[in-house]
Amino acid sequence: MDAEVAECDYSPKGWPKVARVICRRVKVYATELSSDPRSRRLRTIDPNQLSLLLAGDASFAYAYSFVITNLEGDICEIETWFRLRAHVEVAIKDTKLGMAMRHVPSGYEAVNVMWMWCALLAVNISSWLQAFTEHDATDGRAHGKRLRRELVCIAARVTHHARRIEVHTSLEDHTGAFGDAWRALDVLLVGKSP
Repeated sequence: MDAEVAECDYSPKGWPKVARVICRRVKVYATELSSDPRSRRLRTIDPNQLSLLLAGDASFAYAYSFVITNLEGDICEIETWFRLRAHVEVAIKDTKLGMAMRHVPSGYEAVNVMWMWCALLAVNISSWLQAFTEHDATDGRAHGKRLRRELVCIAARVTHHARRIEVHTSLEDHTGAFGDAWRALDVLLVGKSP
């Protein structure tokens, strides 16, 4: 991302003297903001700048994030490492909440291992499905709950006609994300079946 990274000389009161504060600033335009009030990006923009941006009085605002660490080295590398770590934590959260890994632990180790592998396979299959159907190209990668709502848990009638499986959905689903994904998979699978 087009970000600016700098180290501040600020240290929280009571923190060790080796603590480093790394600040990251990203320019954000109004078109990039989510309308969801729970959006993390909205919380990283100064409220005064955000109100000017939403009112159309400013063309952009800055989003800030901070990392406090005792790691030594280049600040850009440290900030990148923390950002990539956050991506991993999002995947773990999706595995727990979206793919039902929250049911672990059981009293039996074998059950926990099996459940964990199933949840990780489900996350990977959902990622592959979204990549193959280009579902993640417009709105970004869907987490488990959204994926189930848009692609998996769709009311439909399945019929067989001329040795083909036909899925009959509502008009809304047929022209929406599910229909787009179904047609994209159909194109991918043409000629692959015996």
